Amino acid sequence: MNHITSALKDRLLLLGWIIGLTLAAVLLWSLTSQFRSACLMRSANRVLAAQDDPRSLSAPMQHPFASPVPMGCWYTIEDSPSLFFVFAILRDGILVPCGAEISEKGEVTDLIPLGSHARKVIGRIPQGQVQVYLRRIESAAAKRAGEA
Repeated sequence: MNHITSALKDRLLLLGWIIGLTLAAVLLWSLTSQFRSACLMRSANRVLAAQDDPRSLSAPMQHPFASPVPMGCWYTIEDSPSLFFVFAILRDGILVPCGAEISEKGEVTDLIPLGSHARKVIGRIPQGQVQVYLRRIESAAAKRAGEA
């Protein structure tokens, strides 16, 4: 009997540690979202400037949609009514950072690889895979246009 309670106590202690660490990670992730968005915006602006792209991201959008959206960050573009979505395409286990400019109508007008590796790889990604990502982005943008 003593052995069973000792084993149960050890398992409950391990479970408590797992739950505590998970809660700490979730709290850290949620409290640093603004900082992460700002860092990503600065990085994307540096890449756009290095590519001689006239666009410049001006501000991250916090919780732009009520419904589930693709994983990434939404930004406004300076001096433009368009939005910009920074996301990653998964190709052969490697994340390829990209940005998509979304018009007021909710359509992706331009897909921009963000980085030198992304520029090399983007042509080798099957067009069907890219279209899946673009349709999800357009769907989220269309829901936002419907909410506004």
